[in-house]
Amino acid sequence: MSLIYNIESTWLSLKHHAFRSLLAMLGVVLGVAAVVGMLAVSEGAKRESIERIQQQGVDNIILHSEKPKLNASGGENIFFYGISQEDIRHFSSVFENVKTVVPIVELRKTVYAAGLPTDVMLVGTTPEFLTISRSRNADPRGRWLTDSDCELSEMVCSVGVDAARQLFGLEDPIGKSVTVYGATFQVVGLLENPLRSKLAGKHDINNMVFTDYDTLLSVFNRDFMEVEADYVYVQVDDLAYLKNTADRLRTYLTETHELQDYTISVPYELLLTEQATQHVFTIVMGSIAAISLLVGGIGIMNIMLANIYERTKEIGTLRALGAPKQTILTQFLFEAVTLTSLGGLLGVGIGFLIAVLIRHTADMPTVVTPGSVIVALTVSILTGIVFGTHPAWKAASLSPIEALRR
Repeated sequence: MSLIYNIESTWLSLKHHAFRSLLAMLGVVLGVAAVVGMLAVSEGAKRESIERIQQQGVDNIILHSEKPKLNASGGENIFFYGISQEDIRHFSSVFENVKTVVPIVELRKTVYAAGLPTDVMLVGTTPEFLTISRSRNADPRGRWLTDSDCELSEMVCSVGVDAARQLFGLEDPIGKSVTVYGATFQVVGLLENPLRSKLAGKHDINNMVFTDYDTLLSVFNRDFMEVEADYVYVQVDDLAYLKNTADRLRTYLTETHELQDYTISVPYELLLTEQATQHVFTIVMGSIAAISLLVGGIGIMNIMLANIYERTKEIGTLRALGAPKQTILTQFLFEAVTLTSLGGLLGVGIGFLIAVLIRHTADMPTVVTPGSVIVALTVSILTGIVFGTHPAWKAASLSPIEALRR
């Protein structure tokens, strides 16, 4: 029998038992929708976390100065701690795989605007910060910090776009001044970070005022500063030797620092760990959703067995007229696959709507990938083949005489 006959036979069967067929497809619809929806949530979470890590630069090693905790026996308070300028010079001169070392120090003093305190942070850094943070100069009339600013100890600064709105409102910030604890810095540039990255994953770069590192340390000396560098970005030349460089940094700091007054973060290692974790998470969520498909497959099998019982006379007539077993097997298997395929298509649509609903109501990133759709449709077709084979074989195995007698 031709493909046209199988299509006509399937259409008549679905038409005469529309409600029952819809109930049979329901399990597949829910299963595929669950697969698409869960994989969309998993993919969205994976991309967000990986993007957050990549924003810190996969070729960077981030050192963070942390105040050590006092032991149980007490002792004197610790006033100065963390990564020192001597450490920074050592990283630049001794470590051959180090491309750039960018120190960053925060001034723990409130920045005021129109006499009111703001949450803007004044930090000192070097010209290389613009590159490693993937930022840019937002105003062509302005500029970023230069090496000459350091050499001449210029009291200049570049203001983040969000910080500029807090400090100056709608006024043009270029040429204006920022005063912090008696020190005045002239605004020479406007910085923007398109990725809205956070400094070491904590502070919004767009909401900061940047000045030269050495200038800030000289103006606000030890009377105001607890550390010489809150963060140090160490950019490597060769990513293949990043782990080796990070291990050497840990060894050096362990030998030169009596107290654990620092932490080391390697975004590339975090990226690999996150990818592995998300892979396991995706498998788990996909497996849970596959259970729904299993239930749907069982429903398809039950419906097909009921069809065989009701159409026993039809099967007997076809066999008596000379139809081979393969024809009967193909006909009923075609019906099962059609049911699951239609359910799969409907499930993909519902899964896409679930992903959109989650993104807008729960404020969670969701991404429906072509791969998840292909997987869902493929599994739905395989479900029809697997759970439709037994009923189809049972129909093909009926004896013509016995079938007609019924």
